Amino acid sequence: MRPTSHLRPTPILSLALALTLAGCGGYSMSPAPRGPAPLAPQPVAPVASQTLPPPGLPGSLPGAPTDVAIADPNAPAVPGAAAPVAAAPKEVRKGDLSGGWTLASSGESCQLFMSLTTWSGGFRANTRGCASDELKSVGAWDLAGNDVVLKDASGSPVARLSATAATRFSGQTEVSKRGVQFFR
Repeated sequence: MRPTSHLRPTPILSLALALTLAGCGGYSMSPAPRGPAPLAPQPVAPVASQTLPPPGLPGSLPGAPTDVAIADPNAPAVPGAAAPVAAAPKEVRKGDLSGGWTLASSGESCQLFMSLTTWSGGFRANTRGCASDELKSVGAWDLAGNDVVLKDASGSPVARLSATAATRFSGQTEVSKRGVQFFR
């Protein structure tokens, strides 16, 4: 006698089995690579180095609030001292000055904001967090050649500064003759 219950593959079951086996043909047990291949090392140009000034001297830390000494060009030369090197004046453009700066004078540090909105014989400026009345009074700025002149709201000069680096200006206040600088 023949058994009546035996399994015969149906066309749908055969197709499903064939597709399953075909999909497994490309399966690999090794992990798939993740991301691009690593780059080969490249030669690097030599790194420039310089010695830093001792701590506590003006300019020893970028952005540190310090007094800035203004050299007197008429002062007598000190025997044995190296002659000061005159820096070439950097061309200052109005667009380079727009934005936020740190303003420092006599141990005080606050914020200076300069815009290109015209105002009182120059452009609008304001300070935030300044302790001295002199720096609080800044309300405008303008260029006089390559010098930046900070002004009060009526247009009177508060401080005159010259570029000492690409984003650093140093000078002195008009009334108290205190050293002042602003930088990014």
